[in-house]
Amino acid sequence: MWAHSWLAGHEAYDCMIPYLDTERFTWVFPDFRGYGRSSGLTGDCSITEMGSDIVDLADALEWQEFHLVGHSMGGQAAQWVSGQPGARDRLSSLVLLCAVPSRAFPLDEEGSRLFEAAIADSDARASVIAAVTGGRLGTGFVRHVNELSRRTADPAAMGSYLRTWTQEDVSDQVHGYERPVLVLTGQYDTVLTAEVAADQIVPQYTDVRSLVLEGAAHLAPMETPARTVALIVDHFLGGTEKASDG
Repeated sequence: MWAHSWLAGHEAYDCMIPYLDTERFTWVFPDFRGYGRSSGLTGDCSITEMGSDIVDLADALEWQEFHLVGHSMGGQAAQWVSGQPGARDRLSSLVLLCAVPSRAFPLDEEGSRLFEAAIADSDARASVIAAVTGGRLGTGFVRHVNELSRRTADPAAMGSYLRTWTQEDVSDQVHGYERPVLVLTGQYDTVLTAEVAADQIVPQYTDVRSLVLEGAAHLAPMETPARTVALIVDHFLGGTEKASDG
């Protein structure tokens, strides 16, 4: 199961579909409340709610065990799930992709203004998209992601989730998970860097590997889709890729 980022709903991962291993795995890309197919669902947009919805969906699918991938904001929710006694024993493995730390990721004053403006203003949102991808992918990429975000993310929900992943600290609830964890960071991600992951995410786990996605920044599933899928599948199958210090 895949927990998505703040910018857009599940459609942001469509470009990975040709590379998914569908013979050995069933892939599910749900939308958090206020996004895509869940745009009509309201709630408090908290980490607890996001994580509980993930577990409830696994229950509805009658999955006794499942792998969980959490991207960016979804990675914070995935960490919470890994710490819950009723859920962690069902997680076969965990992948944290460019993940927000469980303790949240406060923005500085300038960053806060930009991300707040991006909720309603397409130019500001374009600036955010360019910033989190290192300004490397051109106007066409930025335009595509901007339109995807506009179409799949409710502004009110985005505002609530922004406060959640920048302010809500659930780190005291993340403990006890002993199965394999893969922490992936983008080579060009200047915000949620390998150093941030090493300091704030990796120490929560005992069986953990860290890898840097070469050629990617924060939106790795769209920047390097085939490589992202390959590393995740490798992890599901036991993990042969060697760890990287970034």
